[in-house]
Parts: sequence; structure tokens; C-alpha cells
Amino acid sequence: MKLQITRLRVEQLRRFRSPLELGGFGPGLNIVAAPNEAGKSSLVRAIRAAFFERHRSTAVEDLRPWGEGSGAAPLVELDFLIDGQSHRLVKSFLGKKRCTLAVGTRAFDGTDAEDHLAQLFGFSFAGKGASKPENWGIPGLLWVEQGRGQELDVSHARDHLHDALRDPAGDSAAALAASGGDVILDSLRAQRDELLTSTTGKPRAAYAEAIAQAAELQAELGAIDTQVATYRQQVDQLADMRLQHRADEIARPWEVLREELVATQRRNDALQASQEQLRSDRARLHQLHETRELLAKELAGLAQQQAEVQTRERACDQTARQLQDSDAAVDHARQYAAEAQRRADSARAAWRAASHEAQRRNLEQLLQQAQADAARSAESIARAEEAQARLAALQATSAAAPKIRAADVEQLQKLERAERDADLRRQAVATRLQFVLPEGQALELQARSETHELRGEGERLIDATATLHLPGGGRLVITPGGDDLAALARAHGDARDALHSALRAHGVEDIAEARSRLGTSADLDAQIKLAQQALGIVAPRGPDTLRADLVQAQSRMATAQAALERLSPQAAEPTLPIEEAEAAQQAVAVAEQAGQKALAEAQRRQSAAQEASASAQRELASAQAALADPSRQQRHAQASKQWLAVGAEAEALTARIEQTSADVQAARPDIVLQDIDRLQRSIEQLTRSHQLRRDQLLVLENTLQLAGAQGLEEQREALAGQLAQAQRRQAELQRRADALALLCRKLEQKRQATLTRLQAPLQARMQHYLPLLMPGATLHMDAGLAPATLTRPNAGGTVESGQLQELSFGAREQLRLISRFAYADLLQEAGRPTLLILDDALVHSDAPRLAQMKRALFDAAQRHQVLLFTCHPEHWRDMGVELRSLG
Repeated sequence: MKLQITRLRVEQLRRFRSPLELGGFGPGLNIVAAPNEAGKSSLVRAIRAAFFERHRSTAVEDLRPWGEGSGAAPLVELDFLIDGQSHRLVKSFLGKKRCTLAVGTRAFDGTDAEDHLAQLFGFSFAGKGASKPENWGIPGLLWVEQGRGQELDVSHARDHLHDALRDPAGDSAAALAASGGDVILDSLRAQRDELLTSTTGKPRAAYAEAIAQAAELQAELGAIDTQVATYRQQVDQLADMRLQHRADEIARPWEVLREELVATQRRNDALQASQEQLRSDRARLHQLHETRELLAKELAGLAQQQAEVQTRERACDQTARQLQDSDAAVDHARQYAAEAQRRADSARAAWRAASHEAQRRNLEQLLQQAQADAARSAESIARAEEAQARLAALQATSAAAPKIRAADVEQLQKLERAERDADLRRQAVATRLQFVLPEGQALELQARSETHELRGEGERLIDATATLHLPGGGRLVITPGGDDLAALARAHGDARDALHSALRAHGVEDIAEARSRLGTSADLDAQIKLAQQALGIVAPRGPDTLRADLVQAQSRMATAQAALERLSPQAAEPTLPIEEAEAAQQAVAVAEQAGQKALAEAQRRQSAAQEASASAQRELASAQAALADPSRQQRHAQASKQWLAVGAEAEALTARIEQTSADVQAARPDIVLQDIDRLQRSIEQLTRSHQLRRDQLLVLENTLQLAGAQGLEEQREALAGQLAQAQRRQAELQRRADALALLCRKLEQKRQATLTRLQAPLQARMQHYLPLLMPGATLHMDAGLAPATLTRPNAGGTVESGQLQELSFGAREQLRLISRFAYADLLQEAGRPTLLILDDALVHSDAPRLAQMKRALFDAAQRHQVLLFTCHPEHWRDMGVELRSLG
């Protein structure tokens, strides 16, 4: 079935407050190109609302123009052809709820029109609220929303696709494969799922309970068997423990170990005393070594005093020579500084003469500049006064001319458009009286208290009851049809009156005069602006500023002239240029500063040499006095004697330490401590084991008495019977579960084979498009007729396969658009109307993939009408069709 939308008109819908009409849509590919926010998605929403939303729905507030009140009535008009027969759908929402559908000569109104469209196009309406994806059916499958091309939900159109794929033979296998024919398989699955989980096939419910009960009884029986074996083992263990306990009571081995522990502790006490003496001797030896080092340092210090005197004598000789050198350097620096100061005084005198002449030249230049500025200011004042006079004349003319604003003209234009639209709506509904009368014959038409004579050929619009008087006295009373004709006539009259009232209020006859007045006012404003700019160019800061500049220039002239008169007469001899004089002055100033600096540095070094020489002499005297001190010899003798005594004591103490250390090491005090620890642990272990065995004997005797009273053998026989019964129940449920699982598996295999046969036409259409995008690839469908897996050759020459969801965003969008083309072919062959709407699709495709998708899209457009909305017109100029613009 061929479907073609030919015209779309919207009004008061989102951003389209004024009417927008797009006509001339062709049967194949149609591209609407416009930038973002231009209203492409609003048009797609309008088409969806025209089909999917009830006209009385209150859930379409998104259609209301932004900022409009409750009176807005979004309107959508659609003209389309189905197998060549014309259809016109007119639907308005919110403020004025209406729906009409014209099919050839037939007409549908309200919900009848909506239900007819739903049955024809294969969709449904929501029971309450806004339309949802589950209601969209075939259009929801083929119409792609902005940013949703990578998504594809086949579930809401699956029944329509199954109808298109239905096996003409209608055998039982085909019935089983259809989504509505799974009753038997679902029943078997339900019975299987009562015993096994649907995903992993593990036991559940009664089957799992039977297995758990058998396992529980088996565990209880094993526990009883363990208790019986334990009872017999404990009887034998009791006899062995009684023999061991009696033997320990007689031998008492822990007493022997206690005597050995006492002897070992005595050896350890002796070793502790030896180790304490050894630590004391080592501490004394350390003190002796430190004392010997201090005495050696004192002897070395006394010997150092003799060498210090010789060093001081050499230092005195060196500082004396340095003092002589510094005296000579001071004399030389003083001479150089005096010569530099003389040259500097001469350069300063030359600079003062050159500066005087430079000042004279500067004053003469200032006088000339002030005279030129005064002349320019006088000329600018004259031009500014002329421009100011022209501006005042233009402003007076503008004040006297009648005014009208651009907003007023725009409002008049809106009123004119409203009057014209009201007249067109009235004419569209009014009764048209066409007449053709012979020459000389006339008819009289009386309407709205006015009489019109009809002659010749013409046409009259009748929007109120009118009387047509016939020759010979007869008359025809014409009553126009339509419930809202009178309201449209009143609306037209109100719009005309509003327009005339506004024209009178602004003092114009028509819109043309208002535009002319606005143009005249704009021209005067432009001339005033140019005059203001001219005044700003001549006097950017105003005429008063120019006059102040003139006064300031005249003042500078007087000041410069007075300064020249105060200068002394010009020198008779030529002077140096000021630059040369300044350079010479700076050069000699640098030399003068260098001389003064060199003199100061030489004097500083002379003072430092004098201080160093005096200091060296003082240090020499001090060293000689210390060397001649009588107590120095006495300190040296005492330190030598003490150093020898300390050395002898250290040697004797070292020998004793070595002997004691050898004795302690041979006794192995660490092993003695280990012996003590070993004996203590052994005593504790023997006594604890003896006491524990006695306690165990008592517990074991009580346990055996209780076990003998429980009747373990009788309990085991009863549990064995219960276990056998539970195992029979488990085996019975296992056989039933295995049989149901096998039967479901066989039926599912048969169903899948039938589905493959039924999907063959859809798979063939899919393979018609897929090679254009991915040569050698195959796209497999799942049981729900949705694309699931992709198989294709890779770069290495092998074949790879994966889920569609694992591909990139762009690849998923491309493959799911191709799937929609295949669905459209299949539905069209089944006699269903198809239309493809793509809102900003394929924006995530790279250039090579986009070129391949264009081939697939162009091929699909040979069989279906495609409405493509895009904000990238440069990508679609090679599709062989005109790009329509919303502008």
C-alpha cells in the first residue's frame, strides 16, 4: 500500500505561532534542512500528535506555544495519499479541540476519524494520558526520534510483523512459532519451571524439597552411624586411660624433674654474679681509656704552644710588609682623584653654557607651537558653530513632523494580517454563489440590509441569510451552512474595526501611509545622527572646549615670550651641543667617582693593614708570655706521670676481663636458662596431663552411660526407613523433571526451525540492504524479530560474530536504520501503509559509512516516502533531491 504525505500545515504550535505550511512533498525522499532551534523537531512532534494523540487529550501541553495563555489552540493539517486516494486530516488541541478526516467524498469526525486512522496505520491510543511507545505500533517502528536512531523496540509492532510473515499453509508448526501460538509450549514450560529453574535448570520447589529431605535424612543416618562407632571406640579408650592413670599415680615422674630444676637454678645464680662482675670491670676499663685520651690531649696542647710562638713571629713580618704596600697605594690614589676632580669641574662649566643655549631654543619652539595651536583652534570654532546651527535646524524640523514608531507600524501590520486571516477563514466557510446571466438580465440579492444587483458573470460570498429575488416575483432564501460561520463573520468584522480604529488613532489612511511616515521619520533621525557625528568630528569635546583651547594657546604664547625676554644675551662664542656636553660631563663624573672610590678603597686597605700588624704583634707577645710561664713545666710532668699509671691499671683490668669472659662463655648461660624453661614446662605438662586424664575419665564414663540409655540402634532403623521413602519420591520427581525438560527442548528446537522459515522474507529484505553498508556481513534476528547478532569477515580473513549491543553508537544506529528499511518493505508487501521519518539521523556516522548509508536510504526511497529532517544540509546535497528550508 503506497502512502505519501503531500502537505503539512501547523499553527500556534510550539515556536510556530504564525501559520507554517510545507507542501509539494514527493513520493520518495524529502529533505527538510534547518539549523538548530529552527523547529524541525516541532514539525516531527506535530505529525506524531496528529496521529497518536486524541484531540481531546489534556496531556499535550508541550504543543502550546511558549509563553502563550490558555486560549492557544495548536493546529495540525495533513494531506496524504493512500494508493492514490486523497486524505485530509485536520486536528486542533487544547483551546479548540477538533478532529476531522476527509477520505475522498467520505468524512469522519472526532474519535471516529482517530480510530479509522489507528486501524489503517496500525497503532492504538493510550487509555489515559499521553500516548506511549507501546501504543505507536507500525509508525513507532518506522519513525525515528532525534537522538534515538540507535534504539529499536520491535515488541509493540511484533503482531503486525507476524501478520506480514504469516505462513499461508497455516500448519500447526507455524501456529506454534507465532508469538500468539505458544500456549502448549508455555504450559509445558510452566510445568517444567515448577520443578526446575528456567535459567540454570537447577531443582526448585517440590523437587528441591525432596532432594533436601533425602539429603537431610541421609545426613541424620550418617550421624547415627557415627555415634554408634564412637560409642564402641570410647569403651576401648576408657580401659586404656584407666591403665595409664594408675601407672602415673605410682611413678610420679614430676617429682624427679623438680629436684633437677633446683640444681639448675643454683648454677644460673652463680653465672649471673660472674656476669655482673664482668659488666662492672668493663665499665671501669672504659673510664680508664677516656682518662688516658684526655691526658694525651693535654700533653699535645702543651707541645703546641712552642709551635704557636714561631707562627706568630712569621705573621708579624708579613703584616709589616703589607702595611708598607698599602701606604704607597694611598699616595697614588690621592693623586689620581685630584686630577679627576679638576677635569670634572671644567666639564660642568661647559655643560652649563650648553644648557643655557638649549633652553633658549626650546622657548622659541614653544612660542611657534602655541601660535600654530591658536590658529587651528580659531578655525575649529568657526566650523563647530556652523555644524551646531545645522543640527539645531534638523532637530526643529523633526520636532514639527508627525511621529510614528516602528512598534506602531508592526502592530498595524499584525492587525492587517489578523483581518486578512479572519476574512480568509470566513471565505473558506462561507457559501459561494456563482452566477452566469444572459446579457440584459439581472437578479437582486438582498443580504445584511443591503441590496446588490447581479449581472453578467461573477461570484458572491454569503456569510449570513440572504434573499435572491427572481424575475416574475419569485425568490430564493439562502442560509449558509456551518455552525461557526456567524462567529467567523463577527470575528472578521471585529478585526476590520480594530484595524480601522488603529489607523485613525495614528492619523493615517492605510498601512502604506504609516510605512511612509515611519520612513520619513527614520530619514530625519538619520540626518540628525549624521549632523551630530559631524559636530562630534569638528568638536568632539564641545565648542566650549575649543574656546578654552584657544585661550590656553594664547596664554602659552605670552608665557614663552616673557621667558625669552628674561634670558641673558646669547653667548659670543659657540658652545658645545647639549648632548655632547652632557656626555662629556657624565664621562668625567664617572672618572671622578672611580678616583674617589679607588682612594677610599686604598685608605680602607691601609687601615686594615695597620690593624692586622698591631693584632699580630699582640698575639706574638701573648704566645711568648704563655711559653715562659713557670707552671707550664709542672703541668707537663704531672700529666706524663698520670698517663703511665692509668695505662698500667688498664692492662691488668683487661687481663681479668678476658679470663672472666672465657669462664662465663664456657658455662653457656643461655643453655642453662633453656634448661630451666624446659624443666618447668615438663613439670607443668606432666601435672596438667595427669589432672586432665582424670577429668576425661569422669566425662567419658558419664558419656558412655548416657549413650547406652539412648537406644542408638533403634533410632538408626527408623531413619533408614524414612530415607528409603524420601529417595523414591526424589527419583519420581527427577524422572518427571527430565521428561518435561526434554519435551520443552524438542518443541523449542522445532519452534526455532519454523521461526527461521517464517523469518526468511524479512531476512531476505535485510540482506538486500546490509551489503551496501557491510559487504559480506549477515544480520541475524531473534525470536522477537529484532536484530540481535552480526556476523562479518574481519581484516585477518576470518569471520567474527557478536551482539549488536556491543558495537559502537554509530554502527548500532546504522544497522537499526537498515532494519527499519527491511520492516517497511515487508509491511508494504503485506498491504500496510508505510512512511519513514528520520529526525537528525546518522549524525554520528563518519564520511565513508555515511556515503554507504546514503545508498541504502536512496534505495529505500524508491519504495517508500522518506521525510528526513537535518541540521547538516552540507551532508545531503548529493541525494538528487531539493533541500527544503524552514526559513
